[in-house]
Amino acid sequence: MADQAYQSTDFFVNNKLQELPIHMKYKETEKNFYMNFHSHAGYEIYLFHEGSGYFVIEENIYPLEGNDLILISALESHKSSPKLQLPSTRSAIHFLPELLEPEIRERFLRVFDRLNQHRHIRLSGERLRHFDYLLERLHEEYARLNTGDFLAMRIYLNELLLEIDRLVFNGEEKELEPIARNTINPKVEEAVKYLSKHFNTDIPLEKLAQDLYINPYYLCHLFKKTIGLTITDFLNQTRIHHAKRLLANTNMPITEISEAVGFNSFSYFGRAFKKIAGTTPRAYRNNTL
Repeated sequence: MADQAYQSTDFFVNNKLQELPIHMKYKETEKNFYMNFHSHAGYEIYLFHEGSGYFVIEENIYPLEGNDLILISALESHKSSPKLQLPSTRSAIHFLPELLEPEIRERFLRVFDRLNQHRHIRLSGERLRHFDYLLERLHEEYARLNTGDFLAMRIYLNELLLEIDRLVFNGEEKELEPIARNTINPKVEEAVKYLSKHFNTDIPLEKLAQDLYINPYYLCHLFKKTIGLTITDFLNQTRIHHAKRLLANTNMPITEISEAVGFNSFSYFGRAFKKIAGTTPRAYRNNTL
């Protein structure tokens, strides 16, 4: 089930964006929601309406509560990790930059930049109500869309991005509710950053735990509880994410890519890639050409 969830998210979004420049999920509620790391074309506005948990974008962990907004750039590896057994409700807007008018495109897309320190926003009050209104209007237009006329959707999406841009760059971020990070265990955060930085090297669990001054079994417990993945699964998914980038953007031989992202065994790389990406490295490269 975990592999199917990963494949459906990764490939499903890319396929949808090939059909239309926008794809949207609106206020979907689930219990026991599980998602592996994935990345896709286009930009994503993720709204977490209800529940609690964590959201990971590459090496960064964000605490999730109701009414949180997350901004994800194109091809960034990310996953949500809501607390299990509790209902979580979320909306997601995936869109391609071509949906935005050229004269405003650069301005509105800068909020997704990796250097933006406000890619996690907690909404409240009148601003939350306005976002909910725009989101509902956008979904109504998306649900009835059966032509190439994106005018109304452009208007509502642009207004959403305008509000976010003002929050981030016009000094209004001072009005935002502070987001406490004390729910994130610092050892888990250190481990995520370490693994993300050193993914292409051999990382024994004992050495990782020793470097972080923590018992290895306790680290494994904390990591799985927070991220929703074992340390080994997180490391393999990080390596495969970087392998996909190299497959899509370079002519590097696949055997060299396997070594470059940290796999000591080419056969294990092939098995891990097929398990996580749902296809072989060669087929993935051929499909991205």
